[in-house]
Amino acid sequence: MTKRILFILIIMSVALIVPEARADDPVMMPPVLDGKQRDCLDCHRYPNVNTNEGAYASQALCMECHGQKACEKTVNGQPVSLRVDLESFEKTRHRYTACIQCHTDVARCPHDSESGARCTGCHSVHGEEEIHDPHLRVDCQACHRTSRFVSLDKESGQIRLSHVDDQNIPVSLADHTLPDVADPEFCKRCHRTENKVGAAAAVLPSKSFLCILCHSAPLAIGHPIFWIAFVIFLFGVILTLNLWFKGSVQGEETSLHRKVSLASESVWQVIFSRQVFTLIKVIILDIFLQRRILQESVKRWSIHSLIYLSILTRLMVGLLTYFAYRIGPDSSLTLALLNKNNGFTALFYDLTGLLIVLGILWAMIQRFILKPVHVARESQDNLAIAMIGVLILLGFLLEAVRIVMTQIPQSMAGFSFIGYPLARLIGVLGLDWKVVYPWLWYAHAGVGALLIAYLPFGKMRHVFNTPLTLMMNYRMK
Repeated sequence: MTKRILFILIIMSVALIVPEARADDPVMMPPVLDGKQRDCLDCHRYPNVNTNEGAYASQALCMECHGQKACEKTVNGQPVSLRVDLESFEKTRHRYTACIQCHTDVARCPHDSESGARCTGCHSVHGEEEIHDPHLRVDCQACHRTSRFVSLDKESGQIRLSHVDDQNIPVSLADHTLPDVADPEFCKRCHRTENKVGAAAAVLPSKSFLCILCHSAPLAIGHPIFWIAFVIFLFGVILTLNLWFKGSVQGEETSLHRKVSLASESVWQVIFSRQVFTLIKVIILDIFLQRRILQESVKRWSIHSLIYLSILTRLMVGLLTYFAYRIGPDSSLTLALLNKNNGFTALFYDLTGLLIVLGILWAMIQRFILKPVHVARESQDNLAIAMIGVLILLGFLLEAVRIVMTQIPQSMAGFSFIGYPLARLIGVLGLDWKVVYPWLWYAHAGVGALLIAYLPFGKMRHVFNTPLTLMMNYRMK
């Protein structure tokens, strides 16, 4: 008797807790279709969506409601159509795709999507090549849908399709046709002067593979200024090699052909012999860690290490990013390296940039204040150091402007321990940073291209000469 009373009390409690159905509750699938009672499995089943039959079955189920003109929702007090035009949908590239393959979180109660279509279930994120930037803060639908209305979600920092237009009037997002991404006007939905999502006011060119010395970069030449810099750089390298081969190579002094043959033969013999391990040791100790400079002067070694090792480390991370994207574009490592706002990536680039600046300051103190005897105050050295310094400082300023412009929250931007404070500092100036950013980008790119072109002609050509000389001298011992 006690158990029966307890059971009744539980039933009554549940009845009081569960709310009554209201008129505005979500409309579920109709239990009667074409005058016949429907089976439960008409709705509560998961067809094999990897087949055309399963995809069509999924679409048919969704279109029972979304194919009707009455299918709508209320936004800002106004009705917005959720009707999908099946005729236009069948002309898209997703015509053989089940709705639930993209809209993965809609099969629940209440019937509503929190994340929207998940394009990355089938498609990989963009790298540096496709649209000049990974655009990881931009939802796929913000670009790959015909609606040009986008908005910035300040809580998540993501740029998404907007449910309202510029006049705050609700718009339908049910159109599944895709825009022409080759249209020059395509990117201007965000990259225009009066945008509200923190995008640059102009579509910037792609970075060059030459930029991989300091950044992740695509395998592309980029802006024409990089073409010019690359041609000048190659010309300088050829002149340097020609000068190097004018000397004696393993006793040969006259024939250039014989010198090249002897040099290449020596390299291959070392690579395919046990001597390669000793050569690796020379490369690590004498080239990377600069043991010989350390033996000569600790001060000189510290200057070289701060600048050279920081740039070398950036180069290694840039190469790692490129190959990680090629191997696993959606891996956590790739996404972290591509994301400028990732904690590790932001901290790494700010730290190495700071070390380069410290190395340059230390070099300036040595040259103009301490003035030791062994330091040659040559204009070529000063020019190269000045270009590196300007390049890094412009990079920090670019990062600060990007943080201000894109309105990145402190929780994300705080790892940029130089860029973020600088962003707070310049943020009070009240400038239109969306317009300023492209000018700074071109200035940074121009100085970088100038540095690349200058490398083989200035004192910094020893970056190429010294490793080659060390390896050849090692072979001739």
